[in-house]
Formats: sequence, C-alpha cells, structure tokens
Amino acid sequence: MTPAFQPLQLKSDLGFMEVIGHVVIWVLLTLVTLGLALFVFPYYMQKYIISRTYAYDAQGARVGRLVCTIDLASMIGNIILWAIISILTLGIGYIVFNYKISAHCLSHTKIIGVNER
Repeated sequence: MTPAFQPLQLKSDLGFMEVIGHVVIWVLLTLVTLGLALFVFPYYMQKYIISRTYAYDAQGARVGRLVCTIDLASMIGNIILWAIISILTLGIGYIVFNYKISAHCLSHTKIIGVNER
C-alpha cells in the first residue's frame, strides 16, 4: 500500500533585481563570445529559475525546494547537436532546442527538504 501523496504548490522567489543581474551577465557573455553563449544561456536560465523555486504544503508552509542537478558536462552533447541543427535550419532548430532544454532540466530536477544541501 502506497502512502497518499500530499499536494504541494511550487512558488518561485526569484526577484526582479536578481533577474536583471543575471541578464546583464549573459548579455556581456553573449557579446564576448559572439553569440555562442546563447546556446548555453537557456540551460542556466532554467537552472537559475528552478533553484529559486520552493514547494509549499496546503497550509502554506515551505516544505522543500527544487534543485536542478544539470551541469555543463551534461549539456555539452546537446549544445553541440542543437547548434549544428540550428545552423543548418537557419535558426528554426533553436526554437525546438528551447523546448528540449526545459525537458532536460526538469528531468534533472528533484525536490529536497528546505534545509538539505
């Protein structure tokens, strides 16, 4: 017999100024790398949002947080493949790439206790 699953609500605590700082860094990286950072940026954007998302129980108490375990090494293969596809399709592949990034990041996300590392 499996225990009943407690419904949780996810809420992001991502602030406006945090987003602005993140965007400024990535704009600079994009300029320095002549646009190549745009293939890595969506992964880090998703990871950034996920890492600032918490799980709340029905009473509104914070009971967990989301952790995305994706790293650069696990991204490289996808980035190279989708960069080639995006170039060959004149940028249309980049649209599909963004969907695949979300799925990849969510597949590498877990919920842990609020105080766990």
